[in-house]
Amino acid sequence: MIIIFMREIANMAWKIDEIDRKILEILREDARTPNEKLGKKVGLSEPAARRRVNNLLARGIISRFTIDIAESGGVTALVFLATSPDVKTDRLIQSLCKEDGVSAIWEISGELDIALLLSAPDMESFNRRVDEMRMMSGVKKTQTSIVMKKWQ
Repeated sequence: MIIIFMREIANMAWKIDEIDRKILEILREDARTPNEKLGKKVGLSEPAARRRVNNLLARGIISRFTIDIAESGGVTALVFLATSPDVKTDRLIQSLCKEDGVSAIWEISGELDIALLLSAPDMESFNRRVDEMRMMSGVKKTQTSIVMKKWQ
């Protein structure tokens, strides 16, 4: 399981204390960690741990909990997008979030503007999904790197 964070986390990092950081680290490893176990690991009671997690959710530091499903025989790749200078990046990212198989999106610096993690059950489906992204308004170019092996 993974936790997806909003990009505002960089601006809010100074508001997160050491206990919050430990909670986020634990939830990155297993987002299903019960509050009781979470509290024990960081030295808090279950209600205090629950309040901390709820506060992180309310502040937008944790935007959602999701599962990471291994696709047997599927295709997973990092897809990078270059956008037109006049594109509203936030709107494009909102559209990309709705695409099947997209599990994480990052706005990045450099020649390319957006990176995303895309999975599909087979190469044909994967190619179709990338082609659909290429047709989106504001997308100038894509670059794809297929995941050969996942290490954990």
